[in-house]
Amino acid sequence: MGGMEPADPGGQPDAEVVTPPRLAVIVGRAADASHVCRVDAPDRVLRIWAMLASANAELHQASLRPEVVARLQRQLDVLIAELEQSLSPALVGELHHLVGRMAGPELTADELRVEYATVLSWTIGLVIGILSELEMASARTARAASGLRPATATAARGPRDVSSRA
Repeated sequence: MGGMEPADPGGQPDAEVVTPPRLAVIVGRAADASHVCRVDAPDRVLRIWAMLASANAELHQASLRPEVVARLQRQLDVLIAELEQSLSPALVGELHHLVGRMAGPELTADELRVEYATVLSWTIGLVIGILSELEMASARTARAASGLRPATATAARGPRDVSSRA
């Protein structure tokens, strides 16, 4: 979690640097425990999602100059690299499977639009998974704090209709 660390050599001698707590989120449930879908930096994923959405909007202009297309492709390559640093190997593999190309050859504006839309959609799904896991964790914490037992499968289905029984 967070803690206190000595200040770097350029800092003040008596100052300490406070490191913020880190949060990793397990997304989904893998059948194989060696393929855990974990997001190590959900804050970074949220930032990347916002940047992808912004660039995607820019890509939908009627015509794009070649220098704009090249800049947006470089930006996409950087954002994918940042996603790779934030995810477990299982999720990185899924991302590579979707994108299917290595950084390098220049894409046309239409190809870049498709690639941005693909990465943006995948990232939206990931963000929804992160938020769902955080909501469930919050609910579990609230139940534990209030002393309530976790909901059972029958309780989750809701009340039974007993009026149809004779």
